[in-house]
Amino acid sequence: MFLVSRRKLGERKKLRRILSLPYNTHSRLISPVCDFLPVREELICHCASFIMKCLNSCNSVVHSISRNGIYGMRMHSPIGANVQFCCNYYGMSPNDIPYVSKRSAWTVLWNSVIAPDLDKINLIKELLSVKFHKGQISLFCESEVDFMIWFLCTS
Repeated sequence: MFLVSRRKLGERKKLRRILSLPYNTHSRLISPVCDFLPVREELICHCASFIMKCLNSCNSVVHSISRNGIYGMRMHSPIGANVQFCCNYYGMSPNDIPYVSKRSAWTVLWNSVIAPDLDKINLIKELLSVKFHKGQISLFCESEVDFMIWFLCTS
């Protein structure tokens, strides 16, 4: 867990620096603004993919041990505990593990974003496109655009 937290912190710092966002930008805004899945969802997708590869393995030992770990002794095996974590996180049963994908993770993420944050995310994206000369707003100068980005990211 410590490595995931350090990695997540490092990615946030890099994204903030690359996009010239304020250092105290809310972390819940960074991933959707950049169109990246948060690290936790990314790890869950990779875990689910690995579990499905084990269950669909041609090797009978891998197949039977993973099946027993998931359906028989779930909390006594690492693979079973990972399945339980994925299922609890997405609120599904172990039989639904094949449906965990990046698309479903994005769906859950966007459904969990509340309406004001969604508006903020879209506005920050538009202002960043203006800041990096991919779009235009003739009403505001560059310092005003920077201030609006700072305000949206920190409020």
